[in-house]
Amino acid sequence: MVNPSPANAREAEAADTDIIVAMDKAGATNEELGRKMGGFTNLRIGMLEGDMDKGYVSVGNGISHIHEIKSCADIIAELTKNYEA
Repeated sequence: MVNPSPANAREAEAADTDIIVAMDKAGATNEELGRKMGGFTNLRIGMLEGDMDKGYVSVGNGISHIHEIKSCADIIAELTKNYEA
C-alpha cells in the first residue's frame, strides 16, 4: 500500500505513483492497490533487482528518520571520529 504521508513513507517516483496515490485516497482496498502495483513480482523487481521503473520497494516506519543522504565515507568517518587506532 502506498502511504502518501511524508512522515511514514518516502518513495521514488515511478510511472504509476500518482495513480496509486489517487486510488489510495479514493479508498481502494489493499488488494486493489497490490494488483495495481504488480504484487510480489514487482516487489521482487524493485527490492532485489533494483529496477524502480518496473518495481517498487517496501519500507517500514524507520524511513521517516532519514533526513539526509550521506556517502559511505562520511558515515564511516562520523562513526569512527571518537576512536583511536
